Amino acid sequence: MPSEESKISKSRLEALVDGIFAFAMTLLVTGLTIPVLTDAEAASKLPPMVMEMRSEFVSLLIAFFILASFWLAHHRQFHHVRTVDMNLVRINLCILACVVVVPFTTSISGDYDHVRIAVDLFHLNLFFLGLLFLVQWWYLNRTPAVTTDRIPRSDAVSGTRRSLLVPAVAALGFLVAFIDPRISMMVYLLLFPGFFLVSLWSAEER
Repeated sequence: MPSEESKISKSRLEALVDGIFAFAMTLLVTGLTIPVLTDAEAASKLPPMVMEMRSEFVSLLIAFFILASFWLAHHRQFHHVRTVDMNLVRINLCILACVVVVPFTTSISGDYDHVRIAVDLFHLNLFFLGLLFLVQWWYLNRTPAVTTDRIPRSDAVSGTRRSLLVPAVAALGFLVAFIDPRISMMVYLLLFPGFFLVSLWSAEER
């Protein structure tokens, strides 16, 4: 059994998570390459070149808001955490491994939004990231030793529904990519009404 000195504190793990999320969300913008033009060319060539980058902008915005929703989900889940054990550390390290890959999959899906394998990398990245959040929530609900109190059933059900949304939408995006890779990126717009409906559903059950 680890000594008190060897345990990782909740605040230390949260600081790591916050830092990685902030870094990944900031790194998204590096996928946008500024066109190199002379002053004489800029006025005529820059507007169409920027318009050609619209898929990169769309991918960036989708990834940013999804990462923001995951960061909020982590905050909600860790609200119930009292102490951190090694299983929780391992789950979080797996979560962060998926998070740091998001800028890469966002960049490649934005540059090659017409190529199925490129957008599939993005869908798979978010699917496994969402799945890990679902695993973490499952673990917290079944390990009262790490939580402040037993999580109320209504909160457990609401959290599970919320955690299922991104993996479900990512799986849908993966399937839609077989038909049209570009359209498959738009399925993430379903998350906004999805989160709203889950919140409304949970509020009605209380």
